[in-house]
Amino acid sequence: MEATQGNRVGGEQVAGFGRLLIYGVVAGVAAAVANAVVYLLASALGAMPQDVVANGQPITLGAVATSSFVPAILAALLLALLGRFTRRPVSIFRIVAVVLLVVSFVTPFSIPGAPIAMIVALLLMHVVAAAVIVAVLTRFGRRGRG
Repeated sequence: MEATQGNRVGGEQVAGFGRLLIYGVVAGVAAAVANAVVYLLASALGAMPQDVVANGQPITLGAVATSSFVPAILAALLLALLGRFTRRPVSIFRIVAVVLLVVSFVTPFSIPGAPIAMIVALLLMHVVAAAVIVAVLTRFGRRGRG
């Protein structure tokens, strides 16, 4: 029984900072590409009107890509810190990711004049980014994997 618990804890060891940063970039690019597809489909369906602005700017493909990439780098940094200071970094990382995802849902609803189709598309993009980032970092960011 003890060996099983030791293996589980061992499975929670994460890679070093440099490797996690590389996987953060990979996760960011993958999330940006996935969300670019969602954005382009939503735009083709008329769900991303350019006359609706967030923070004074229309939501563009570039903004979607950046908003998908940057959180992946921050997530990699978080996982590295959790790996350094906690015994269960992957489990804690997943919990924090879910909490931050739920908190991020506030943003699409705060865009003045956004139609429901746009809000749904933006919520979907949040879910896609989170799923891709968490999957890449927890799959490849563990020590001894990749």
